[in-house]
Amino acid sequence: MGQFIQYLINGLVSGGILALIAVGIVAIFKATKVVNFAHGHLIMFGAYFYFTFAVILPEAAFMPAWVRSWEPQWLLDYRGEAMMFSPQAAIATWISNLPRIVLGLVGAMAANAVLALAIERWVMRPLLGQSTFAMILATVGLIWVLDGSAGLIWTAEAEQVPALGPNFPIRFELFGERLFFFSASLFNLLIALLLFAVLMLVLRYSRYGVAIRATAEDQSTAYAMGINVPKVFSAAWLIASMTGAVAGAILASRTGLSPAIGLFGLSVLAVVLMGGLDSFAGVLIAAFLIGILEAMTQWQLGGDYAEIVPYVAVLLVILVRPHGFLGQKEIERI
Repeated sequence: MGQFIQYLINGLVSGGILALIAVGIVAIFKATKVVNFAHGHLIMFGAYFYFTFAVILPEAAFMPAWVRSWEPQWLLDYRGEAMMFSPQAAIATWISNLPRIVLGLVGAMAANAVLALAIERWVMRPLLGQSTFAMILATVGLIWVLDGSAGLIWTAEAEQVPALGPNFPIRFELFGERLFFFSASLFNLLIALLLFAVLMLVLRYSRYGVAIRATAEDQSTAYAMGINVPKVFSAAWLIASMTGAVAGAILASRTGLSPAIGLFGLSVLAVVLMGGLDSFAGVLIAAFLIGILEAMTQWQLGGDYAEIVPYVAVLLVILVRPHGFLGQKEIERI
């Protein structure tokens, strides 16, 4: 029973990150009816932007010393009293790195937003009026453009980036078994869920949220109602890029920074298809379900089997519900 809880926690953490990544795909699809196959590589750029602003830029000569390492006297006293590898020492290290973490997140979100707006304005918008298939192929082409561009700007070597939260092992005993997980994983889950909740509130109550939902229902009617549909498309790409930047920072802090992060977006398509391409609530349910299924399969059968579980699960769901858990069934009038 103890191991079950251990892997359940791992699955919940993975599910939260999957949900945060899937949000970007759903946002773009709801607004444009286009599946963005390049979303994983947008996340990869977010991870590299986080590396640039959190690791490279603070070391520049023109940056103030407190950005590299913030160490006021009270923090030095606190660290001096902490035992090595203790939670207190991990918290002190995190506080010291907090300026570069904040700079990294803000810079990554801003830079990724500029990249996404450039893609929407100069790649996707000229294709308005063309077939949906042509726009999907454009996103497929973006995979190689972004992958090659990242290789030209940054090296392909794996790099480490600061974790978004304090990272220390949390140990406890349950049903007579010793269990543990790292605090950074819990912090990442909380960030993912908080960002997901904020996004849902924005889409539900803000003017842009109403415009996105109206455009998702019918673009022609949205035009007739005075909604600037191209701006709605830009807003959707903006949402995808900023959530993707945070997801990229989380993935880079968990697994290390490498171009392989871009491939993660393709595996999230299983989550989106299972939950419903146009349903945020559906992908949240599917993300946690797949995260838990992967963790349990890894526990019982090993990592090789865990890699195919999402695709088997989505096939079974699509056979019963072709539009996913909460996807909207389209009715075409003839």
